[in-house]
Amino acid sequence: MGTASSRSRRETRKPDASRRVTEVDRQVLGLKTQRRKLNAYAARVATQITRETANAAALAKTGERSRCLHALRRRKLHEKNAARIDEWATSVETLLSSIEQAQATAVVLERLRLGAKALKEAQKGYGVEDVHETLREMETGAERQAEVDAALADQLDADAENAALAELAELEMETNAKKETVDREKTKKTVDGVTNSHEQQVSVDHGDHGDHGPRSVKDVAAALPSAPASAPARRETIETIETIEDEDEEEEPSREPSRVAAS
Repeated sequence: MGTASSRSRRETRKPDASRRVTEVDRQVLGLKTQRRKLNAYAARVATQITRETANAAALAKTGERSRCLHALRRRKLHEKNAARIDEWATSVETLLSSIEQAQATAVVLERLRLGAKALKEAQKGYGVEDVHETLREMETGAERQAEVDAALADQLDADAENAALAELAELEMETNAKKETVDREKTKKTVDGVTNSHEQQVSVDHGDHGDHGPRSVKDVAAALPSAPASAPARRETIETIETIEDEDEEEEPSREPSRVAAS
């Protein structure tokens, strides 16, 4: 038990290969440390340049010419040193950038290599001929399905046509029956109204003893509603009115003697 547990602890403490520090990482770390030191050195040199400039200005005011000249010389040396430090810092920065770019390129190339290997492994299961054969089978299946769909569509269209024709016949019969019922009701109401109006007019004519006689068929037809149900219904109404008028004319002679006797 103790041996197994110690072995597991050693395996746990074992660093991962992907996280292992390489020589390139050490060099990059050294370059970054040098860049930090150069920046600190450049800051000190800049402070010295500022101090020497202030000393030279103060000595020039007091008239100490030689000391002022030494201060200006020291400032020139510091300025040259600062320029040299800038060049070193630029070189270090360029090298670091190149190393980082090379590392990124290496990572990309490694990923591409692994991807190409994975693609090759994935393509081992089939070839170009297999792809063409599969495509041909798919086209054949699509053609067969299209034929089946066309056959089913024809059959369904015939059934649908017959059903539509039967439904149309039922609708036409129902519509005609309703129309005939409505026409009969309107004709009956019109005839009843015209008959009543004619009887009232005849009674008025007999009571007035005037020159105005009973209305003609045209007058009665003009008294009909302005929008009859249909032309056949209008003709049927006019014929009914003419029949009623003929009956009234036949009864008129029998009424005349009674009128004369009364007078």
